[in-house]
Amino acid sequence: MSDKQEIPPTIFVLGPPGAGKTYLCQRAEGEMANVQHVVMSSLLDEEKEKADSPWAEEIKLKKPKGVLVSKECTTAVLRSFFEGLPASGKTVYLLDGFPRTTLSARDFDEKVCSRLDPLLSMPNLVHQVGIAKAIISLTCSPEIMEERRLKRARPDDDPAIAKDRERSHFVETIPAILDQEKQGRRVHEVSSEKEGDEGWEVFKTVLQKYRLPTTIDQSIDDSMATKRLLEVERKFHFNMWNIMRQLPPYAQMFKSIKQMKPQQFTDTYFDHRDVLSSNGIWVRRRHGTSPATDVVEAKVRVNGNYHRSTFEEITDGALIHELIRPHFPNVKRGVNDFGLDILAQFITNRRSFLANDKFTVVLDETDFGHAVGEVELMAEDEAEAHGQIDRFMQEYWRFFGKGVTKPAGKLSAYLQTFGVGLRTSEQFRSSIMHR
Repeated sequence: MSDKQEIPPTIFVLGPPGAGKTYLCQRAEGEMANVQHVVMSSLLDEEKEKADSPWAEEIKLKKPKGVLVSKECTTAVLRSFFEGLPASGKTVYLLDGFPRTTLSARDFDEKVCSRLDPLLSMPNLVHQVGIAKAIISLTCSPEIMEERRLKRARPDDDPAIAKDRERSHFVETIPAILDQEKQGRRVHEVSSEKEGDEGWEVFKTVLQKYRLPTTIDQSIDDSMATKRLLEVERKFHFNMWNIMRQLPPYAQMFKSIKQMKPQQFTDTYFDHRDVLSSNGIWVRRRHGTSPATDVVEAKVRVNGNYHRSTFEEITDGALIHELIRPHFPNVKRGVNDFGLDILAQFITNRRSFLANDKFTVVLDETDFGHAVGEVELMAEDEAEAHGQIDRFMQEYWRFFGKGVTKPAGKLSAYLQTFGVGLRTSEQFRSSIMHR
């Protein structure tokens, strides 16, 4: 790989044996443009056949027994792979079966990421540019995984070895995933119990968040073949006390409801003389308090207004830099604030759930007293998604309320409350105390 070639992002795909990692990654490679499936197990098999490899004996000894090879071995094999990548134009690499342990993941960050790109050695930037963009963690019932292993009958699916690998996943790999989340990587937990097209659609939806185009016709220009995945949302008023008091009955109204883990995070928005916001661009740093995460994002308004909106969300640091540069030619790359001013800063406590296996319902309360709810869909067809949200909210009007309301979003409410001269909720509270 040349020094000038941008390092392709990699998404780790993890799960117990039989969870469906290989099937889903292979399908992604076949149906999505610019995706390459990389199997850690296959890389090790290739390495053990090299006559001059210092790792061949270790791989031959451990791998057939289902025993994990050392972190030094996996790091060396992966570094060799990434350093040898041709200028293939791949958008993303799906790394199937790595990392299996916390030590392997950290060794990879230290000796591969930071070595290949200086930006990646900077704290909290690993998830933004280059290698190791995110983790997809597949979950599946033991019965279904065992049934799949029996059908495929691979050598490493021997019942005793498979059980050891399954135990290793929960004892060693799950802690590694949690550790990576603390380091700032995005983790997407995806159920892989569904077979065929139904299971594939769930997996594909996560991949499309990273701007991966679907292959329509390779002869068609990429710009025509690419469909953007948009974040379509509609806001609504809510009272948290009423919802928490009556949530069990409401939960029974929906066809299904999956509660998500409560979150608390600080949003810091950046701009200079409102240039970006006036052009429909909002750049923010989202920093979670527990566990510590640090994510820089840009939201670009595609259509709509402040209560009924369509955005394209960008999480790649290099793409955000290119988005800002036409407005600020001297914008700083590799810096969390891009050299811009702080527009606003506030803390949000979020409760959310997935309703009817499709609609994300978000309930946000801020530290300056504003509360707002959102119904969100990730979709390619904006008009169809807005229609689905409208019908969903009308059907469950007892939860969302009747009629058309126009609640302010968090940032709009913040600026209306604090005025342009006050930039953080802490400054606002201080000003109130000294009046």
